[in-house]
Amino acid sequence: MPLTAMAQDGRWFTQANFVWNAWYQVGEKSLAAPFYKFPSGEGHTGWGISLAGGRWMTSALALRTKLNIWQMGSKADGVSADKYWTLNEQVMFNISSLLLGHNPYRLWNCIPYIGAGLSRNMSRASYTSDINFGILNTFRINQKLAANFEIGWNSYEGNGGIALKDRLQQVTFEVGLTWYFGTSNSSKKAKEAAVESLSEAEIDALNAQLADMEAENEQLRKELEEAKRRGAPNEK
Repeated sequence: MPLTAMAQDGRWFTQANFVWNAWYQVGEKSLAAPFYKFPSGEGHTGWGISLAGGRWMTSALALRTKLNIWQMGSKADGVSADKYWTLNEQVMFNISSLLLGHNPYRLWNCIPYIGAGLSRNMSRASYTSDINFGILNTFRINQKLAANFEIGWNSYEGNGGIALKDRLQQVTFEVGLTWYFGTSNSSKKAKEAAVESLSEAEIDALNAQLADMEAENEQLRKELEEAKRRGAPNEK
């Protein structure tokens, strides 16, 4: 990892997104054709929101806690929508910083993530576990704000099996905003360095002023002695 990728750390962030999601029943090959339900909405699809918060430990590594709230409906057979929420803990990797080094002014950052968590079907009052991964793309607006587009994949425990074919799958598309707050250690160090350099400059300026004053005092002392010699009476 480049040393510059370790520069930005200790920075907190929050996110809010609108979510479109497509569900794939046990046995459906979501990874073979993950987008065939988008944008037609055929089969189990739905809308929702996501809220997240986390911290960049370095410019390349972050931890994020994410809550998704959505529904799973069916336009094909008219089944009423089930309401879900999912809470995940995720590890995020900023590939842009890993490959290109830390740059707080970079327009686009590519951030894959992987995580796991707990999900609840509120309509049926049941819990299940899930694993997930995806790619978050952030686009810088200013120092505090970024637009984000995220593609995610979730796998929920279905018939009790571990294999993917025995699990309920979900693909999500998210669009929203990321807000950064707090000051990273790199920013703190930059400010401290600026203060130190400013203090050194001020000290140098004071030393120069003192040197000028000493030179002026020495010149005045010489002129005073010369004036005394010229004004003294001749000795007999």
